Amino acid sequence: MSEFEKTAKKLKALAHPLRLKIVRLLAEEGEDMYLNEISNRLGISRALAKIHLNKLESEVIVKSRVVLVEGEARALRYYHLRDFDVHVSPEILKGVKYNGN
Repeated sequence: MSEFEKTAKKLKALAHPLRLKIVRLLAEEGEDMYLNEISNRLGISRALAKIHLNKLESEVIVKSRVVLVEGEARALRYYHLRDFDVHVSPEILKGVKYNGN
């Protein structure tokens, strides 16, 4: 995959307002947050938060870890913001082809 394609995928992941809110929340908190904490803080369903977190995780913007709850048969998934950058430069754009190619 070219640098252009990688940059485009990362920008697409960050383009959704709700995903940007998730990134901002994780940045402001500065610590791992449980899925329910994220959904409650943003006033969205757990399922919707999970969908957007999966997209951010697939583009290496957030990372998750599973913690088993001691004495219970369940696990909690925590998310944290990874260090990432998005860099667009003329050099990256030079390889772009037009007309769908």
